[in-house]
Amino acid sequence: MKKMKVLLPFAVVGLMLSLGACGSNNGGESGKSTTPSVAPQPKVTVKTADDKSSLTLVVGENGQLKASEEGVTWASNNEKVATVDQTGKVTAVAAGTAKISAAKEGFKTGELTVTVNRKPPIATLHMEDADHNAADGFWYNSNRGPELTPVYEKSSASDGTCIGYFGEGDVEVLKFTSSAAIKAELVLTMGHNSSFESLATIMDAKLNNAAIALENVAYTSDSDGQGGYTFQGVSLGEFDLVAGENALEFDLKGNAPYLDDLMIYSETAATIAKVDAPAKETIVMTNSEESLALTAEDTLQLTSATTGLSYHSRSESVATVDENGLVTAVAKGSAVIEVYKAGMISTKVTVTVAEKVVAGEIRAQAEDGTCEGAAIGEADTKIIKRTTSGGETCTAQWEAEAVLTIKFNAEKAGAYSVYLNGRAGGQYGTANIDDLKAVIEVKVNNVAIAIPDAFAISGRTFTDYLLGNANLTVGENTIEVKAIGENNTAPNIDFFKLVPNA
Repeated sequence: MKKMKVLLPFAVVGLMLSLGACGSNNGGESGKSTTPSVAPQPKVTVKTADDKSSLTLVVGENGQLKASEEGVTWASNNEKVATVDQTGKVTAVAAGTAKISAAKEGFKTGELTVTVNRKPPIATLHMEDADHNAADGFWYNSNRGPELTPVYEKSSASDGTCIGYFGEGDVEVLKFTSSAAIKAELVLTMGHNSSFESLATIMDAKLNNAAIALENVAYTSDSDGQGGYTFQGVSLGEFDLVAGENALEFDLKGNAPYLDDLMIYSETAATIAKVDAPAKETIVMTNSEESLALTAEDTLQLTSATTGLSYHSRSESVATVDENGLVTAVAKGSAVIEVYKAGMISTKVTVTVAEKVVAGEIRAQAEDGTCEGAAIGEADTKIIKRTTSGGETCTAQWEAEAVLTIKFNAEKAGAYSVYLNGRAGGQYGTANIDDLKAVIEVKVNNVAIAIPDAFAISGRTFTDYLLGNANLTVGENTIEVKAIGENNTAPNIDFFKLVPNA
């Protein structure tokens, strides 16, 4: 018993010390721990001598940088563009960007971006001033540029225009004078929504009749995928210009980038001036007015005091022209006849063709009929607006079992040839019909026309198709067209033409 009385006070004291130790945190609040704070690492700040946070230089220029701390180590991440010495002096080497850093032990490294631009060219010449030479003298408007030359309006070009739509054998020659014999870099500004890994595949180039190697020269498009792109400068290399006239020639092999400007860079001062392309005579036709009116099947001989001309019709479905300039009117519409010759400025003749009217011919317009059945088109009539051979409206896409009924008058009874003026069906007239009688039935005065087997209608152009014969009575007659195929397979119909048989 005495032992226990002696030991108990020590046990209590030990427990109190233990509890005191658990609740203690170096004077802090009970139950919380505190980690000694670490001061953040300071960062070196880099600025220009005039306290700017970026630097722009021209090739060959110098700029001075300063750091917020002494004893830093300076470095450039792209010495091909800009170098820096250990005093912070930056030297611009070539066009591009570089980051200049300042490092010091115990500090975060600071950096500043340097942008280096080319020196301005000593001359910029527009390729529109080149001598344009088409392989055949013919710059085709629809594919090779507007009007008489390959000059093409492109808003992203330096002056809003460039040259383009080249064809195989086309030649561009840009001539300019230099006031001194100098070494110069030639940079050609071009643009296209396609890439050309080697310009040698699409053009040959010469300077003063000496070939320029283009095998390692490429154009990489920055196309947005929708035909948009920006013009880019592509270096052709460094060359010796002669004092006096220089000639830069491009021989095209086909499709090529649009050419905008030629920029000439040189460390040597010289005056560069373009030489005007030689004036070319325009072809003059002796019997062409602004527009010539013909009737289908008529012919017209184009004449000119210039010999050796070539001819091309842009719309051969309306009018054709042979190698001697004989125009033949084919069908109603308007066609442009291009007249051209190498070394001359081409001209054009517009031919307007009226349809040949046969005595006693009857036209039964589809838009004058009535429709029964599910309708697709304006106001549920199956008639829509469309550029047609006889007007601006035609039948729309048809549903199966739909019926179009057209009533018309005839002054003379007898046998008539029945033509359907139409085109293949589908939304854009591109679904060819291989067997017309499988998709429609045609009756005249309730008598079916025997459409031949495998009677085909194709393409987007409204054309006359001879279906067969029918007998008309004096006064009112009726045409019925019934869609029997799958939905929307019947043709678009502009009109029926009924021509009395001889």
